Amino acid sequence: MNMEFNKIYEGLERNEKWAWEMIVEQYSSRIYSYTLNFSGSRQFAEEATQEVFFRMFKSINKVKGNKNDFEKYLYTIARNYCIDNYRKNKNINIIEDKDYLIPKWDPDFSTKDLVWKGINRLDEDEKELIILREIEGFSYDEIAEILSIPIGTVKSRISRVRIKLAEIIKSLQGRKQ
Repeated sequence: MNMEFNKIYEGLERNEKWAWEMIVEQYSSRIYSYTLNFSGSRQFAEEATQEVFFRMFKSINKVKGNKNDFEKYLYTIARNYCIDNYRKNKNINIIEDKDYLIPKWDPDFSTKDLVWKGINRLDEDEKELIILREIEGFSYDEIAEILSIPIGTVKSRISRVRIKLAEIIKSLQGRKQ
């Protein structure tokens, strides 16, 4: 953002259109990516992104005026919306376009397919950690902020989830052969 975040935030508090446009422009692709990776559905991600910004609009007074708190609150809204959807549709988890969901390490299609099958077998909390760290690229500190848990807990949970995911992928590979 070219403008200082504090000035943008002040514009948000005064409900100024330019400030909301800047926030949506800056964060909509990140929220869309997060909700898409969590759900696997483009339609859900589009709806979720709109809903996240609508909820932020309604509750801007709950956020402190600094960038870190704002981002934490925005991702908390997105996280809660995704979790609510996940609980309502537990048996539905379709990755519509695996080529769009590209982790930073960009594996080939067969590997990507296997990884997504593995990720979809993780529990909701485990899946969220892998998405935040490995796909969205958040630091351990940022994840601790978003989830409101200690950084040591984040590190140990991610380590356990990586091991579990590796075991799941290994078992899926064994079925292919």
